[in-house]
Amino acid sequence: MSGTSIDILDLRVFLAVVRAGSFGRAAVELQLAQPSVSARMAALERKLGTRLFDRGPRGTVPTRAGERLGDYARRCLALLAETEAAVRAEGVERLVVAAPASIGMAVFPTVLAAMPGHVVDVVCQIEHSDEAVAALLDGSTHAAYVLRRVLPAGLDSVAVADSPVIAVAAPDNPVVELAEPQPDDFATTPVIVHNWSEQAKEIVAMFAGPQRGPDHPIRLVGTPDIAVDLAASAGYVAVVPWYAAARALAEGRVRRLPLPDLGVVMPIRLVYRTEMAQRPAIQLLLEANAQLHDRLASAAEPPDVSASATNLD
Repeated sequence: MSGTSIDILDLRVFLAVVRAGSFGRAAVELQLAQPSVSARMAALERKLGTRLFDRGPRGTVPTRAGERLGDYARRCLALLAETEAAVRAEGVERLVVAAPASIGMAVFPTVLAAMPGHVVDVVCQIEHSDEAVAALLDGSTHAAYVLRRVLPAGLDSVAVADSPVIAVAAPDNPVVELAEPQPDDFATTPVIVHNWSEQAKEIVAMFAGPQRGPDHPIRLVGTPDIAVDLAASAGYVAVVPWYAAARALAEGRVRRLPLPDLGVVMPIRLVYRTEMAQRPAIQLLLEANAQLHDRLASAAEPPDVSASATNLD
């Protein structure tokens, strides 16, 4: 790699090419001439001493080196944007809170409700748990709600809630009449499982018996509210964290199925930078933990989750 540094426009053009899948479409997006985009990317490859893109039937796609650059480029631009916003926010404490989409749908309303009356500029953004931890380390995010994991030095965390993973179906679905159902009893019912971790695939395997045919699929979905909607309206059995189904259960749109073998919980934690622990905005998040616990986990231990429930790390 040469001594010439990468500039911000390099990163913006690079990410535009990744998004667009071609130099031409990236040029249109950036309102630049295509030769300018091509020349800049060729110069960037020379600076880094490696090829960043492959061109093939799927268009222009990043190489492995390009994928690594993409991760850092996004974080660099996010940190630059956060730096500019923080410097301009005179007299206002800025708080960037991250969470995966599946957790953010439940935590962000409580986070925002905790801020009125306080001089805090709150930004809620969606990031996968590992992306949120990386953003905490580089300073572009100040706090994050993530599934429990081993954290690097410089970060602290507190438990928020363990949300039981449950199975639900519409009240008119014949499976709700089963007194003591087992996974094999759902061979002729489509099943959709919230894909929160590798253990979701183990639950898929529980339902994938030899009697299940293509007309009764098992699907994975990244957002649990979609799974709940399919259970309520399309005949699916949905396997989701309790908090995702709580409203539909309360409204009677779905009913909970007694499947004790699920016996797992989603362990959600609030993570923040250690040096920010005493900042008022972080203290507000810590004070909101009681409300979040009630939103994310049932008030009492659910009757069909065994006492030996497994935590999902």
